Amino acid sequence: MELNIYNIILICYFAILITGIIKGIGENRTLIVYRNYDDLGLTFLIPASFILIINIFIAMGGNATIGVSIGAIVSIGLLIKLISITFSDNKKSISKTILALLTKVPLSIIWIMNLIQVLNPSGTGSERSKNRGDALIILTFLTPIIGLLVVDKSGSYFNPKSWISGRRVGKIRDHI
Repeated sequence: MELNIYNIILICYFAILITGIIKGIGENRTLIVYRNYDDLGLTFLIPASFILIINIFIAMGGNATIGVSIGAIVSIGLLIKLISITFSDNKKSISKTILALLTKVPLSIIWIMNLIQVLNPSGTGSERSKNRGDALIILTFLTPIIGLLVVDKSGSYFNPKSWISGRRVGKIRDHI
C-alpha cells in the first residue's frame, strides 16, 4: 500500500466528511447540514444545473466551452447563495459553515453523479450493467444518510412529501 500525498488528503477529507455526518445527524445535532428540503434541493441544484446547462448547450449546437462557462457562472451563483444560507443556519459560525459545506456539497455531487450513472451508465454492455449496479448501491446507502441530515422535514419547492401526496402509498408519508 502506497501512502502518497493524494491518499493522505483523501483520508483526511473522508474523516472531515464523516465528522460532518456524525455532527449533523440526530436530535442532539451540533451542525445544521441541510435546514429543510429546499436547502437540500438548492444543494443538489448546483451540480445538476452545471451538467444540465452544458448538455443543453451542446445539444443545441453551441460551443462546449461557452456552455461550461455559463454552467460555472450559474453554479457559482447558487453556491454563493448556499454559503449565505448555511452561514446563517449555523449561527454565523465560520467553522460550522465550512464543515457543513464540506459535507453537503460533495454529498450532492456524489449523489447526482450516481443518479446520472443509473440513468445513463457508461461503458460497453457488461460494463454498463456493472456501473448501473454500483451506482444503485451507492444511492441506496447515501440517500437515507442525506435524509437524516435534513433538520426540518418541510419545504415548499423540493419536498418529497408533496411528490407522493394524494397517492396511496401506505403510511410512508408519515415517516419522511
